[in-house]
Amino acid sequence: MFDNIQEAVAYIEGKRHKRTVEEFRKTLESLQINMAQKNMIHIGGTNGKGSTVNYLRAILNAHGYRVGTFTSPYLVCHNDRIRIDDEPISDDDLLKYINRFYDVIEREDMSMFEIDVMIMLAYFDEQDLDYRIIECGIGGKNDKTNVIDSTLSAITNIGLDHLEQIGPTLYDVINEKMGIIQPHQIFVTSEISGTIIARLQEQCDVMEALMVVVPEYDVDEYPITFAYRNMFFKLKTNGIYQATNARLALTIAHKLITLNPTLTVPAVEDAIWQGRYEELSYNGKRVVIDGAHNIPAIESLIKSIKFDDGHPAIVFSCLKEKSAESMVSLLQNAGLFVYLTTFDDERVIDLSKIATNDIQKVVPDYRAAIKEASSQYDYVIVTGSLHFISIVRRFLQEMK
Repeated sequence: MFDNIQEAVAYIEGKRHKRTVEEFRKTLESLQINMAQKNMIHIGGTNGKGSTVNYLRAILNAHGYRVGTFTSPYLVCHNDRIRIDDEPISDDDLLKYINRFYDVIEREDMSMFEIDVMIMLAYFDEQDLDYRIIECGIGGKNDKTNVIDSTLSAITNIGLDHLEQIGPTLYDVINEKMGIIQPHQIFVTSEISGTIIARLQEQCDVMEALMVVVPEYDVDEYPITFAYRNMFFKLKTNGIYQATNARLALTIAHKLITLNPTLTVPAVEDAIWQGRYEELSYNGKRVVIDGAHNIPAIESLIKSIKFDDGHPAIVFSCLKEKSAESMVSLLQNAGLFVYLTTFDDERVIDLSKIATNDIQKVVPDYRAAIKEASSQYDYVIVTGSLHFISIVRRFLQEMK
């Protein structure tokens, strides 16, 4: 039991024991935690899940609905994962739930992610919510969020990521991700690969689910503008990939409610997801932070860079499990100088294992890397692990 939130959060963040989703389900059943709450929306995929959740939440909020969201990892503080109408769970409430479940956490040696999902379900069930939007963690079928009884599921896209856990092949990843599709529900995806769409359709046929594929639209860049049905949007971001995430959220929302353009357009345009092409500053220089933590995300980041707006340098760090050399090569092939760095995490990449060349430099301290990059280039893009982005964002905010 804990007297303050700092100790409680440190305790749960140290819990890493892995169990099966069925073992977790039995724990929730023993606690009589409701896994079939009203209007649960399940969002999976490789990239763009958090942004899609945020756009959908903003649209539903604008139409007067009260919405709970669950996302991970957090960017500012642990509470960020569990929100109602974009307001994180309070320290008092989070502490209350950690203490409430302390005995079962200890007895069953639950992981941090299990604890967060358990608290989210208990918290949401005690609130008067119209919708609950829940983001998958790493996978789908075996993800701990897959205990829920969703009314609609969605997959943003499917790419090669977390192959150690859900790979090693793309076929394995597809099978894992599509495990969130439930019988007789609506399933929505913004995936564009014909091969992947065909496999998803096959699964929907088996589950007797209705599959909706978001069509591709023209997108004008800088500013990013696009149309959806009879509505026209201008996003407040240079992240080109956000147009796809917004259209996915709009398609989901269209299946849930009647969209009022007057409410919908400003809701989407004003919805900002921190840590995805977010613009901050350091010593008067522009710094863009973007959690591009896998190869597809790095490719999307490169497409978003506007080189006639100045030439940026990259400050990059990621975890050991990631395809670091491939991601760095993509950035260098796009004409970008890369500063390789580290941050405080036992899983961080070993920089000595990456070959250096004349278009990259190793600077072990990320603060020194940002300082040098900002002095040498027009602006800086910090990217890689979402954990790294969270730490850098806090550092930049403290430097203001």
